[in-house]
Amino acid sequence: MARAASVTRRVSPNLRRPSYNPAVRAESYVAGLLKSLPFSLALGLSLFSGRRRSRVSAATLVSILGIGVGVATLTAVLAVTGGFEAAFRDKILGVYPHLVVLARGEPFTEYPEATQTLSRLPGVAGTNPSTYDEMMISADGGTAGVIVKGVDLDGVDRVSSLRSLTRGKDLTPLRWREGEPMGVLLGCALMDRLKAKPGDRVSLTTPVRGLDGGGSGPFGMAPVQQAFVVRDCFESGFWEYDSRLVVLDLAAAQKFLGRGTVVRWIEMRLTDMFATEDMRREVLSTLQPFTLFEVVQNIARLQRDLAHVTELALPPPEAQTTVVDLFRAVHEGHQALEYSDLAAGPVQRYRLIDWKEMNRNLFGALRTQKVVLALFFLIIVLVAAFNIVGTQLIVARERVKEVSTLVALGASRRQLARVFVVHGFTLGFLGVAVGLGLGWLVVRGIASIDFALDPRVYLISELPATLSWTDALAIGGLSLAVVLVSCLLSSWRATRLNPVDGLRKIA
Repeated sequence: MARAASVTRRVSPNLRRPSYNPAVRAESYVAGLLKSLPFSLALGLSLFSGRRRSRVSAATLVSILGIGVGVATLTAVLAVTGGFEAAFRDKILGVYPHLVVLARGEPFTEYPEATQTLSRLPGVAGTNPSTYDEMMISADGGTAGVIVKGVDLDGVDRVSSLRSLTRGKDLTPLRWREGEPMGVLLGCALMDRLKAKPGDRVSLTTPVRGLDGGGSGPFGMAPVQQAFVVRDCFESGFWEYDSRLVVLDLAAAQKFLGRGTVVRWIEMRLTDMFATEDMRREVLSTLQPFTLFEVVQNIARLQRDLAHVTELALPPPEAQTTVVDLFRAVHEGHQALEYSDLAAGPVQRYRLIDWKEMNRNLFGALRTQKVVLALFFLIIVLVAAFNIVGTQLIVARERVKEVSTLVALGASRRQLARVFVVHGFTLGFLGVAVGLGLGWLVVRGIASIDFALDPRVYLISELPATLSWTDALAIGGLSLAVVLVSCLLSSWRATRLNPVDGLRKIA
């Protein structure tokens, strides 16, 4: 009995359940997962481990971090350029409308009816008439060239955020009544430049002034100067407006300009600022409908004009002409038709300008800058992606025994290439994901830090950073495309290793 007990005590420790090891359990779980995957995918994922199979190789980590840093840099750069574009758009549209309607070649006198008609169109949030002229402003502190804009105070809130941009948040003092001095609203930067303050007097000088009650004429062209009272200032955040724009009541502007009840254009704010092209056709068809009678009349005019041009250009049928003469006549007729004023549609009485066309140079320069910077910083991603080539060559040399065994068992070079493509693309995908995460953190950091800018140079006072989903998807797509190209190259290089060398090592 004593001997049996001693044997039991010696054997019982070996009969106990083995201790729990998380690393072993994780490794067995991964091995089971790889068994359920396709051949190329499973082998490609298994290449992430180094010589010590329980750890990821250092070359793999370097490749992932390299791609991540490149993608993060590209993300931050595009976020800043996109932030500039969004900031300019918001600042500009805080003062100016989405769309303006002008009359071609004649004074815009029927603007009250047109304003009411346009306000009833679907997709239009508001309309308001206004004047727009270049003048000279002078005060005790200096002189400057400005843009003077007369707005209807009853409808200005429907097309802009001007009221909320003023320091007093009120436009009532700007309203003009007959017999009272006219008031003006200055940009805060302009008011500081003129060293003026609310209650001071400034003078506006217009180089061209119309005759009272009508259009312009030789007796109404003399420059006119008049004193105005500064009521308040506004700060839009856009230097071009804060330093040059002067706003006054529409009635006061019409009285000062002496043109009668005439405006420069009708301002429109849309429910969708990007739907300006569709709204153009709707506005033109509403203000100038093309009836069936006008269509028939226009077709008749077109036939008459076409026959007249053809008669002048082509020789008569009875004339004897050579092929050269006929070719010359057809060419002259083509030129006559190209430069003739044929009746091909209604005479356009109105012209429409949207916010993109009005600021075409600014937004065009921003888009060009965005594309150039994206291509420039994509080179970093390209260099990091081609680092995958070296990484996979290292992996192929480390696993030359396994590769040789697969070739001996019948695996084709195409199958081996798929293995390395899966490995490289997965590596690149992880790098892109890490880079987008780092880039998002950098963008959040830039947005949280009020980095001051000189508005005289950059037109805005703070560094913006806005990352849109479209930019993030574009960055990820371009980066993965570059990674895929490098994977194809590296897989082609890796499968060119001689399998005999690996079999010799096994032997």
